[in-house]
Amino acid sequence: MSRSPGRNAAAAGPDVPRRRTRGRAAAARAAGALVLLALLALPCAGAPAPPAAPPQAAPPDAAPPPAAVPAPPPAAGGGFPDLPLTPYYRVVPMNEARTIGFFTALFPDCSPQGPTVARLLTKPRHGSVTFTTDASFPRYGAASPLVACNARKVQGVRMTFEAEEGYEGLDAFRVLVIYPDGSASSLDVRVSIR
Repeated sequence: MSRSPGRNAAAAGPDVPRRRTRGRAAAARAAGALVLLALLALPCAGAPAPPAAPPQAAPPDAAPPPAAVPAPPPAAGGGFPDLPLTPYYRVVPMNEARTIGFFTALFPDCSPQGPTVARLLTKPRHGSVTFTTDASFPRYGAASPLVACNARKVQGVRMTFEAEEGYEGLDAFRVLVIYPDGSASSLDVRVSIR
């Protein structure tokens, strides 16, 4: 009984490269099917979320999961996060009250956007801070689009510091500045009294 050349004969003959091509084609079809399954697994807009998978126990020799980064603690006032502190350094002479800050918010035509509010969050240990609504010259940097406003007096809040009589050294306090648009700055003020 003679066999006609069939599948077994083809495996040893010139059809071997074709089998590799068929293998590549089968791999491509399998990869395409995986992509299609992955796309089908994506949720559609408005579709209900799939139920959460039950948690699986980790094997006893598995490494512990990385520690979660804790969220910043909410402020005592009802859950709004604390503002980051901005360092604010000044030097003042002994026995003299000095303006150490002026806060304002201006439109491009140099008119005020509205009232700016400043509040003392923590008091200095060796002096006093006062806030007054006043007109003064702003100090925008050369690259600011508001640099032209530096030549005009505008309304804002002036911050004045005065050290205790005869005190020489360092003092610190914190200030909250609230601008007309609802933005705010929390300043960590450090004063060197010399």
